[in-house]
Amino acid sequence: MKKWLWIFFSMLVFPCIVSVIACMVSPDLSIGQGERTMRNCHMGKDILVELNGLYKKMDVEEYTLGILAGVISPDYDMETLKMQAVIVRTNLLKEMEEQGTKDAEDLSFSYISVEDRKEMWGSRKYDLYEKRMERAVVDTAGKVLKKEGNLILACYHEVSIGKTASAKEILGEDISYLQSVESGWDVEAKHYMNLVNLTWDELNILLVGDKEETTSQEEQQELDGKTEEKRTEEAAEQSETSGKIEIQITESTENGFVKKVKIADKEYTGEEVMKLLELPSLNFYVEEQENGIRFVCLGKGNNLGISQYGANCMAIEGKSMEEILQYYYQDVSLESY
Repeated sequence: MKKWLWIFFSMLVFPCIVSVIACMVSPDLSIGQGERTMRNCHMGKDILVELNGLYKKMDVEEYTLGILAGVISPDYDMETLKMQAVIVRTNLLKEMEEQGTKDAEDLSFSYISVEDRKEMWGSRKYDLYEKRMERAVVDTAGKVLKKEGNLILACYHEVSIGKTASAKEILGEDISYLQSVESGWDVEAKHYMNLVNLTWDELNILLVGDKEETTSQEEQQELDGKTEEKRTEEAAEQSETSGKIEIQITESTENGFVKKVKIADKEYTGEEVMKLLELPSLNFYVEEQENGIRFVCLGKGNNLGISQYGANCMAIEGKSMEEILQYYYQDVSLESY
């Protein structure tokens, strides 16, 4: 009887001992042997980042994750997120090479820290969104876009005007991989058309702000002596006496991207107006209203390269990350850095 009890006891205990030993050898069985995660996904190329007043070295892949979180919706298809991770990594490494720096302060990217990501997404969705973003980075680790051995300028935007623009149309120079392609999905996007309404008072206030940036040293000293409230009052008084402001688009491209705008007696570039008035797109026209002006903007972003909305529609239709990249960028290759 004792013999049978010992055999029965061994059958119960021995598997447990084996399991404990296995767990000691492989502490994270859930990810599978050899599977890559953010913990072991390192390029071996560091960036110096300031967080909460302290500097730390951060691997390019971790920094890519922080940038990715701020430039695309985490609800997009996984192929779209992977595509964007490749774009972010490509642009990051290209700028690091061109600037000859590893200091994040010298680069043009906005890094979203873990704490800020938690605040941005909220506690209920943070874990889900963080895992999706991490998966996009890990699954594309080290992958970049190149043309003839060189990192490309991987332009992208949120929504196009129904087709993307060429570099020649927007930048004034021909870039072989930034040509215009159809992106018809975008006309159904929520942000395909955006309206920006400004009263004459509001427009005057914005123009006063622009004047402060372009005044002489003597004029600036006089402006510095005035409070923000005083400058706002003066702008409103100017509006009351002068009424409406003449705004005329004097030059635009074939597809409606604004090159030059005349406001009152001053001429601006389209980019200057877009920045000054915080317009979402360079493709706009104006409509005069009873008490101000309306800017009707098509698309969102610079309209160059990849449309994130169009790319996501392609992903939903079953296209892979590689197919999407090859559609929007011409004759580029996806390679390991």
